[in-house]
Amino acid sequence: MRLRTALPAAGLLLVVFAAPALAQKTDVIVLLNGDRVTCEIKSYSLGRLTVSTDIASDISVKWNKIQAITSDKQFEIETTDGLVHYGVLAPSTPPGKLDVVSTSRIETLGFMDVVRINPIYQSFWRRWSGSLDLGFNYTQANDFVQFTLNADATFRRPTFLASASLSAFFTSQQGVPSSQRGNLGFVYEKFLTDRWLVTGFTGLDRNLDLGLALRGSIGAGYGRDFVQTNRTTLTGIIGLMGDREEPVDGATTSNITAVIAGKYSTFTYDFPKLTFNASLAVYPYLNDAGRVRLEFNAYAKREIVKDFYLSLSLFDSFDSRDPSTQQAKNDWGPVLAIGWSF
Repeated sequence: MRLRTALPAAGLLLVVFAAPALAQKTDVIVLLNGDRVTCEIKSYSLGRLTVSTDIASDISVKWNKIQAITSDKQFEIETTDGLVHYGVLAPSTPPGKLDVVSTSRIETLGFMDVVRINPIYQSFWRRWSGSLDLGFNYTQANDFVQFTLNADATFRRPTFLASASLSAFFTSQQGVPSSQRGNLGFVYEKFLTDRWLVTGFTGLDRNLDLGLALRGSIGAGYGRDFVQTNRTTLTGIIGLMGDREEPVDGATTSNITAVIAGKYSTFTYDFPKLTFNASLAVYPYLNDAGRVRLEFNAYAKREIVKDFYLSLSLFDSFDSRDPSTQQAKNDWGPVLAIGWSF
């Protein structure tokens, strides 16, 4: 009798915990050409609606090819004005827009006003996105070795974003001093009204070419998404940062800097899927008048096959007073790599 009682209870628990993963494929997408797709909506961002069908694994549908969406599941929908809407999805009358239906009202949204869509039941792990780039070059004639690594991961909710990034650049050549450059950073952004935000950040840096053995930093700032469309974002941030620098030669110092930063990203809908991202940060030193650091990073990623891409990136690090020699120095370079996104 105990065995017969335990089995239904275990089965009930299995159903409860597996329900989100086994959601019924009852969502319907109508394309501009009239085709209808019955599926389960997974998410929408960067111009692609990710869905699962009975005859295929996850597939991406171009957002600008969709005329109507119907789903009886609850979603959170973020629009270009920074607002988040909650409800089930229904086609508008006349078609061509998206109705978000809640218990209290119906909100009609233009398709091009939608930035992100996530199911309310979406699991913790499915809210993560990121990428990994690897590059390697070897020349036997002069025993030259170059290795690059870039990785990032982002967890996003309607009210905040948390992200981590890691980059490393290493070169070695017989008879030439090795070059080492690395960065590990963490960022938290809290979203306010009208696309304003507050942010906190911390990180570790190393760049032997700029005379820096190690720098630890922590700071906070205030910013705004000045442009937020379903294709393009432009964000500006100002703030303060404290750091502690250990030079290759010399004494360890502590500093206070201002932070003036900007981020820009955009992408194309159609194949080849192309993403462009650029960021610039300027750090004027408040306790060392005249010293300024600059960090610039940009990349273009072109999709090769699903989730794999070719990446061309450029970095530039400038310090008007190298912490080891107190001389102005600049370190820059291009990187070509193969990457994977998730």
